[in-house]
Amino acid sequence: MGFEAFKCLWARRGEFDIVLLLRPSDKNRKLMAPFIRTAGLPRIDGPGRADGAGLSIQWGDAAVYDDVRAAIAGADAVLDAMAFISPQADYHPEQARAVNTEGVRNIVRAIEGEPGGSERILFAYTGTVAETGDRMPPIHWGRVGDPLKPSIYDFYAATKIAGERAVLESGIRHWASLRMTYIMPVDYADYMSLMDPIMFHMPLASCMENVSSRDAGFGLVNCLDVPPDSDFWRRAYNMGGGPGMRITAYDYQNRALACNGISCIEAVAERPRALPALLA
Repeated sequence: MGFEAFKCLWARRGEFDIVLLLRPSDKNRKLMAPFIRTAGLPRIDGPGRADGAGLSIQWGDAAVYDDVRAAIAGADAVLDAMAFISPQADYHPEQARAVNTEGVRNIVRAIEGEPGGSERILFAYTGTVAETGDRMPPIHWGRVGDPLKPSIYDFYAATKIAGERAVLESGIRHWASLRMTYIMPVDYADYMSLMDPIMFHMPLASCMENVSSRDAGFGLVNCLDVPPDSDFWRRAYNMGGGPGMRITAYDYQNRALACNGISCIEAVAERPRALPALLA
């Protein structure tokens, strides 16, 4: 989602001076190489800031406040596409907390620390519909005002709730929380890399409304076009892909497994006898 949002910003770079906060990983350097060359950024091997024509990169870590503060210095708007998601969040809970909670608190603190930042800077944060837990029929339509009750053992959702709370209770005047649904990569290789035992955690009768990574990034960037006096700000939203992206978990599993040449979910897993009635 973050890279898709960046590509939207890059297409509009005549309107914005873009500043990215990125980990100085080999993956990120390779991903950004074409844009770095176009913008003429100098190479920095470790943490630090590289400035170019319309693009700056603060190489660092969102869990380090000084890195966040350096990236946000002088900003008019902040888009937060950052998340340490499941299944990695299940394997590394402390890293999930550092990114999804402490990293967001660092962003809030940095915005509030800017001259007039709390009144001036627009802040679009990305939450998650996982904050409200499983949605089984017949109560499967999520509403923003529903209780926050993450599924049992979903530590990722718990850290995102804490991060969102830091935003909602901040002194920032213009914030919005976009609670994202399952974001499906538009790149096939990235999509196939999602195969993990976590795919069997979701009840097969669950109703889903997914969103593509491209649409998620596009929606995030569109927040920049909302006037400061709009009632869009200071609200949370559930963000999905619309009617064309709605499907049951059972049908989704079958389609996903078909990508690997597997006929259906019954070929690799057992299911409760009562399930067919739920899916009818």
